[in-house]
Amino acid sequence: MNRSAWSMTGRRFRLLHASNLDTLPLCGTCKEMEKLVKDRAWAYAGDDEWGFCGVGVYLTGAPVAYVLVTPALYVPRRHPLARGANADAAALLALYVEGTHPQHALGKQAVQRLAAKLVDQRNINAIAAASSDRGFCQRPSRGWLAANGFRALDDGVRHRLDLRATRSWLPNPQAVVRQVAGIVRPAAPPYPAGLGDPALHVAHRDLVGSGAL
Repeated sequence: MNRSAWSMTGRRFRLLHASNLDTLPLCGTCKEMEKLVKDRAWAYAGDDEWGFCGVGVYLTGAPVAYVLVTPALYVPRRHPLARGANADAAALLALYVEGTHPQHALGKQAVQRLAAKLVDQRNINAIAAASSDRGFCQRPSRGWLAANGFRALDDGVRHRLDLRATRSWLPNPQAVVRQVAGIVRPAAPPYPAGLGDPALHVAHRDLVGSGAL
């Protein structure tokens, strides 16, 4: 499987790059998303800094949800995070979920996988997001952000997800090793040819011990 894709219950999660933006669905009522996709200097900055600019959720090969992100210094001037984005946070520019799919599940999973890819990036300690009352692509609702680990900052618009807190989402490597060890056990060494009978095996051991062989 491609190293930039994961699978869960039929869904595939792929890292997004500037070259993928033209293939993403846009909400029909949000003109700002069209501008965001058209002017993609922020996406190139994400590719250069981290090797990606977002995470997409795919069903049967088609994107049904995605989250877009960029380094704080490259937030487009028209975006709500353009003022006050902290340098140690990756700026969440958009969170889209197709209307026919459960928003909370797909949106949460996309953010989780984004956090998993950012958690070990140098100098990145959080994901920043701008909120709104009802929620739309560039500004998810305050309730959704709070339910998914984001903490509201003083102005009530900016929210912050501490990446250190998201480590609990990631699999425990030691637990994985224990699970594999419980399934894959070393095979017992075969008896020498002709010594399949345990009694013969004991006799062979006694001969070896006595130096008769």
